[in-house]
Amino acid sequence: MLKSHFGAFTIATLGLFPLLSVAEDSDDPVVLPEVVISASRLSSEVASPTRDMVIISAVEIAQRAPASITDLLGSLPGINISTRGPWGVQSDLEIDGSTFSQVLILVDGVRANDPQTGHHTLNLPLDPADLERVEVTYGAGSAVHGPDAFGGVINLVPKSSVRPRADVAARWGATLDDDSGSASGVASDAALRWGWQGDWGSAWVSGSKRRSDGYREGTDYDENRIFAHAILPAAGGELSLQAGVQDKVFGARDFYAPYPSREWTTAQSASVTFRSGAVTVRGYSRRHRDRFVLIADNPAVYDNRHRSLLAGTEGFVRTAVAGGDLALGGEWVHEGIDSNNLGDRSRVRGSLFGEFGRSVGDDWRLLTGLRIDHHERYGWEASPSLSASRRLGRGRLFASAARSYRSPSFTETYYTDPNHVGDPDLAAERAWQFEAGSAMPVAGVRIEGAIFLRRESNLIDYVRLTDTPPWQAQNLGEMESIGLRLRASRAWRHAKAEAGFTLVDKEQTLGSGLESKYVFTHPTKQLTVRLRHDLTLGAIADWQIVARSRMAPLEDYRVVDLNLSLPVSYGSLLLRARNLTEESYEAVVGVPMPGRWFGLETRIDL
Repeated sequence: MLKSHFGAFTIATLGLFPLLSVAEDSDDPVVLPEVVISASRLSSEVASPTRDMVIISAVEIAQRAPASITDLLGSLPGINISTRGPWGVQSDLEIDGSTFSQVLILVDGVRANDPQTGHHTLNLPLDPADLERVEVTYGAGSAVHGPDAFGGVINLVPKSSVRPRADVAARWGATLDDDSGSASGVASDAALRWGWQGDWGSAWVSGSKRRSDGYREGTDYDENRIFAHAILPAAGGELSLQAGVQDKVFGARDFYAPYPSREWTTAQSASVTFRSGAVTVRGYSRRHRDRFVLIADNPAVYDNRHRSLLAGTEGFVRTAVAGGDLALGGEWVHEGIDSNNLGDRSRVRGSLFGEFGRSVGDDWRLLTGLRIDHHERYGWEASPSLSASRRLGRGRLFASAARSYRSPSFTETYYTDPNHVGDPDLAAERAWQFEAGSAMPVAGVRIEGAIFLRRESNLIDYVRLTDTPPWQAQNLGEMESIGLRLRASRAWRHAKAEAGFTLVDKEQTLGSGLESKYVFTHPTKQLTVRLRHDLTLGAIADWQIVARSRMAPLEDYRVVDLNLSLPVSYGSLLLRARNLTEESYEAVVGVPMPGRWFGLETRIDL
């Protein structure tokens, strides 16, 4: 049940809408965005209308002022962040009821998923201020990108061509106790960002440090990041270079087991991409090191050390044929791990892929694709897709059908401890997803929605007898996920309101006396509401409400956040307030999240 102060706040917030609309209604048409996206390797003119997607620009990112990448992604419709600490120090990401291993993360089109475990996928060297845009494509994406793209694909596109600029940012915050007035979870951040542009090309470099003493015992963290991206002219085309490092150590109390654990991780990534006309060629690598100590002050009890490697190369060419666009290419990927628990292992995957899209008349767009992957352990996988859209005035209708798959991670196949047992005989997950939806402007409101059906087989999860260890990795068999996505937004001259709603129902249950660790922990209903409006003296208020309903034993929760920003002569000031209603909740079972939190951030333009 909603707390009384939460209900009062919601009523007050909704009460602002008619006042805002009277203040300054806009008669401008609602324009549906069209940019080059990661849903396809074809031109956005053909590909973008045929799928359901959300695109967040650099301007919107700056307006949202997220504290971290997970803070940004968790505010988007259909995305659930299961975080085990403040500011996403360790987080898992899910889309439309997927597991955290069933979402593909790209950085400028380069695969970032970790082969050891999906728990490491969001260990990224990027801060929100490094991003030019975020592209979220919902639904199956294996026909374009290969394994892991069940729930969707998220592409984080870093800044490249920027005007010369530099800025320094600093942040301080703490959780305040209402009774004693004392502060805990004191956190401090600092960041430096620099951009250049000239005849020689462009470059962007950033570095940041975040630390906290923890909002409760065993939740401290210390994190460092550095990221660089350059685009240079080369051989009649352009060369895109990017590299980054994220290094962090954090208290992991109760994160994976009820012990005062501690973890150290380092993620290093690099890529080189050459584009010239219709040809794109790239090479990339991601190295990850992880040390996990079960009992922080007694490492000898249980001390896991892992080093993983993801390396690959891909190339494709686009050409006009038969009145449409054709893309053909291939990819080679090596995955390896060296671990005192998982052993020394490696595996190779190769693929060939093709896409064809064309316009039919002025209103229809058709897109089809096929990707063939061969995994040296799991054999052949074919991932076809077909999507279409029809323009209706300033809106569109769209529908798609696509197949996706995922190979088990090294952890799911080989990891063993007293509470978890992997299975080297696991089969790959597979799914078909069918989707239909529309995007329409109605009376100045942009409304988008889709219904989807995902039919899955060999779904992987950890299962055990109720309250009886160990958790054992298993293929669960057949399952259906049925869902609905709705988004609405309205802009006025001095305000903007957005809302998103997601409903997911899974039609398979476990047998009596069994419990699942991950598959059924997704929100069954999720609502996000965001209101941004001007105040006096150039200040801006940005409110956000996130409400999630979940299956037992997870409880429902609702969190209210507020950002107050004020421009100043040297840059900007930002006041953050998190969990204003001091909701007591757990995003992950057994890991309580912080209470009411306040922070102050300042940015100095150099």
